Amino acid sequence: MDRANLNRWPYLPGMQKTVAVLTMLGRLLGVIQILVGLAIWFGFAARTVAFHMAVGSLFVLVLWIVGLIALFVLDKRGVALFTLLWGGFVLWLGMAQTTLFIGTGHWVVRLAHLLVGMAAIGLVDSLGRAMKTHYAATASAPSAA
Repeated sequence: MDRANLNRWPYLPGMQKTVAVLTMLGRLLGVIQILVGLAIWFGFAARTVAFHMAVGSLFVLVLWIVGLIALFVLDKRGVALFTLLWGGFVLWLGMAQTTLFIGTGHWVVRLAHLLVGMAAIGLVDSLGRAMKTHYAATASAPSAA
């Protein structure tokens, strides 16, 4: 790589590792969220709601960081912008779900919360893969001399 590309921050080797770590962290937090959320839903772990909310907030933070990095790294910014908005929706739904459709219809909110969270995990994964592909293409591209 030539000197001009080394000075552009999206192409630094450390950023590749950061994206990889954040993607793996997002996947891990997502799996933890699904398992703990299902345990809460079925009544096995009703006392872990605060833990579920804290891990969910951390997951949304990871989602936003990955989205922000993708916003500056990728040429197409639509999915990155959508990810940032989706993270806000995930956070709102997670915090507000206890006040929505109280009673027999609350299962709809719980199911929506599960599906919205799973979509967020997919967004973290797809943006991580897109940036990995971008970095690989950038590293293998011949530099203009």
